[in-house]
Amino acid sequence: MPPDAAPPTPDLAPYAEPLAHWFEARARALPWREDRTPYRTWVAEVMLQQTRAATVVPYFERWMARFPDVATLAAADEEAVLAAWEGLGYYRRARALHRAARTVAAAGGAFPGDAAGWRALPGVGPYTAAAIRALAYGERHVAVDGNVRRVGARLLADPAPRDADLAAALAPLLPTDRPERGTEALIELGATVCTPRDPACDACPLANACRARAEGDPAAYPAPKARPAVPTRRRYAAVHVDGDALWVVRRPPDGLLGGLWGLPQGDDPPAGTTLAPVRHVYSHFVLDLVPVLRDGPPDGDGRWADPDARAQLPFSGVDRTLVARLEADGHLASAGPAGPATLRP
Repeated sequence: MPPDAAPPTPDLAPYAEPLAHWFEARARALPWREDRTPYRTWVAEVMLQQTRAATVVPYFERWMARFPDVATLAAADEEAVLAAWEGLGYYRRARALHRAARTVAAAGGAFPGDAAGWRALPGVGPYTAAAIRALAYGERHVAVDGNVRRVGARLLADPAPRDADLAAALAPLLPTDRPERGTEALIELGATVCTPRDPACDACPLANACRARAEGDPAAYPAPKARPAVPTRRRYAAVHVDGDALWVVRRPPDGLLGGLWGLPQGDDPPAGTTLAPVRHVYSHFVLDLVPVLRDGPPDGDGRWADPDARAQLPFSGVDRTLVARLEADGHLASAGPAGPATLRP
């Protein structure tokens, strides 16, 4: 073989059944793996985007109690959807899920009949469509997420594999009977065994086929990507207090934190008493939010929200942190006995 030629793809077909059996014996007990339906699979896959399974579990269970089917989700208002999602982050996922549910409901409640139809729904990309069709319908699809990308890169000793190439190369690992077992086994393997650091190669059912392990350095694959420096932004929150109530506004539907409630923010410092900033780390920037206590009536559209109301409105994490800081520092009056949530006009 010429020195620059890529080695042949390993024969993975003999490992399909052992991988499926490994999954059946070692798979984590996760709620979306019970009572498998297209709706439950879809919701789980959207929640799992950029979020660890252990974090998703309680959100998924609460979501299914509140929105057990696509018709219920479609009929809900956006504020209720965002409130159920609060704390999970990346709120555009919730808004897209809600829009897609309404699209499905408007079409009579029938889900798309193929992967292309799923990809036409808001928020559904190639991975999510492949995962739904495989896991909910039993079709033969390799769903390439970050976990599967890592497994494939190590099996092939490819530092920067393309997803389409990985899907083709890993397809022999899907067993003939119930191929979805192989689809989910690859995801599980990357999440629990073939981890980014210190992979447990001795516990891997694919160890004997893995080129990276044969080379002696599986953690070198895939090659790390250079990450740009994360910028820091400074913004200001206008704090208007009336006893135990705060003046809050709803964010515009598009953009960061769209549809959520919180204290008014701006890039320019308003007049008032400046307090210590609250730092919040997002995926692509760090926010230093400076609260400013203001006198006089608030500007613009908004509403007064007491503690009970604030508990029910969908807030962002940084707004929850800021309110907790205001309460701890004594800037809000002590709340009286809990009663029905109210919003001052």
